[in-house]
Amino acid sequence: MLALENDGRQIPYFPLFGHYGTRRLLCEAVAGVVALTYGLDSGRLRHVVEHYSLDRWMLRHARRRRGYRRAHALAVLSCLPSDERMAVSVEPYLRSRNRYVRFYALAVQLSVDPAHALHRIGGYSGVLSASEVSELMALLRRGILPLAYGPLLEARPANLRRVGLAIVRQFGIEEAEGRLLQFVSDTSDPDLGREALYALCSLRRSLLRREVAVYIVGMDDRARRALLRCMALEGYALRTMQRLFDEDERPYYETLVRSYKRSLA
Repeated sequence: MLALENDGRQIPYFPLFGHYGTRRLLCEAVAGVVALTYGLDSGRLRHVVEHYSLDRWMLRHARRRRGYRRAHALAVLSCLPSDERMAVSVEPYLRSRNRYVRFYALAVQLSVDPAHALHRIGGYSGVLSASEVSELMALLRRGILPLAYGPLLEARPANLRRVGLAIVRQFGIEEAEGRLLQFVSDTSDPDLGREALYALCSLRRSLLRREVAVYIVGMDDRARRALLRCMALEGYALRTMQRLFDEDERPYYETLVRSYKRSLA
């Protein structure tokens, strides 16, 4: 906090620096400030990181670890203000068999080189999970990733479209409704269609569409119940549910609606 309050030219002295474990403590302190701050002037904290070589130390720490410990080190590294050279340094971890290591290596690259975010997300191997997309949204909310939903929804890589759908849900972009319905009707990627359907629910748009009805028919029981929970949470009326689902699913939905009403009361 002292580094943020002064003009950035004076590096605050860390009195315990040099004692065992204190470099890790300083790394996590800086990472915590970055993770919990919006619109942060990272230049001042970058001086602290450079002065104490925190990013290089954390990179060496990641190299000496395996599995989840390496992933945790990369997660901390992704929150340390560093330069674009770090993107090259973590490149080998994108080929790790551990998906957490792969993802946090990507997070490091996005944080230090946001100008190439579309290329890096589009070229990422594997499918981004819901939690991973949420972490990317945290970078976006902190002002690190300069991403617009339009190009993402039209991109060919599915991961970019998933991030685009997350932006639509996060910021309630109703203008994307037509594109969401196209995703729902696209049978080539049912998972993306499901995410688009949930986005429509979060926007509280009408679900009485042919595309939605056709998609729901093909859902299994577990997926149908998950959608019913989402609809009840977003306040969809019982008559909407009755026109999309079977009559024997009505008691379950009525139970959900009553439970949410009790929570509100």
